[in-house]
Amino acid sequence: MSKYVSVFFLTLMVSLIFFFIFASFFMGGGDPAEEMVLTLGTIIVILLSFLISQTFYLIELVKKKR
Repeated sequence: MSKYVSVFFLTLMVSLIFFFIFASFFMGGGDPAEEMVLTLGTIIVILLSFLISQTFYLIELVKKKR
């Protein structure tokens, strides 16, 4: 169980780091709401692609055990 909790907190920390990195890229003096939407959208896409790859990994792991 501690393995999953550590992965969760690691993902949380990485998403916070992504937020600060991408927020600095999208800051251009425009609309702040647009910059926030772009930043959060980028982070969501990255985290969902991580989730999809982990799902495929688990599917392959279950197939190998059978």
